[in-house]
Amino acid sequence: MNFRIFTLNDQYCIIHYPEKPNGFGVLVIGGEEQYVDKQSSNWLSNNARQKILQSFLDDGYTVYYTNFNYRHMGNKQSVEQVASLYEFIKRTEILNERVHIIAEGIGTLIAMDLLKNKREMIRSIVFINPIFSIQWMISILKDQPFLYKKTIKDLSSAYNISEESCEKNIKNLKVTSFTITYPFVIIHILEHGIQDALWTQLYKKYFSKYNENIYVILPEKRSRIAYYAKNLFMQAEAQL
Repeated sequence: MNFRIFTLNDQYCIIHYPEKPNGFGVLVIGGEEQYVDKQSSNWLSNNARQKILQSFLDDGYTVYYTNFNYRHMGNKQSVEQVASLYEFIKRTEILNERVHIIAEGIGTLIAMDLLKNKREMIRSIVFINPIFSIQWMISILKDQPFLYKKTIKDLSSAYNISEESCEKNIKNLKVTSFTITYPFVIIHILEHGIQDALWTQLYKKYFSKYNENIYVILPEKRSRIAYYAKNLFMQAEAQL
């Protein structure tokens, strides 16, 4: 597998090159599980992820992503890092300027910011076990005291505010419906126990008009991510 690791804004980044490029890029935006170091990444070290990555490369997609080094929670710094990486790749690689995005977990918070403020860069989005807002995350964890407290602590650290202020601000917010005008799919992997039921209820409640865009799969069917993603990519590439 041909790839290059480099630094941008003091963070490691990686770009994976296909043998036969098709001219389209895939920008991966993950959460706490996403990392890049000077030798590897979570997409190289995990066998299931590596197979999905190889499937994209086999079809000619150039795949790239950055290290975050902490639970970013979609904060300003993480959004700026992803936007900077996109601009860097646009300048240095020969790729279509409109990129496919794979947003996983809290990486979705960054993707939603890009949808709002960098719409011109996006071609399609694949959401994997997405957290569409801070309120969405809290609603899933509200009955699990340990995880709830840890999340408040992580939010406080990521946004540099006190835990008390963080919790107070969250209680004043509500989950709202979402409208996504770009081609997208939601892929939910059933690997979070009781949280999965709450998660899928949120999809039904806030994405009711997009039922055909939602796929729920078992962990052993994780390889289907590449199939659903590439189908979406091809549909979105119909208009250059």
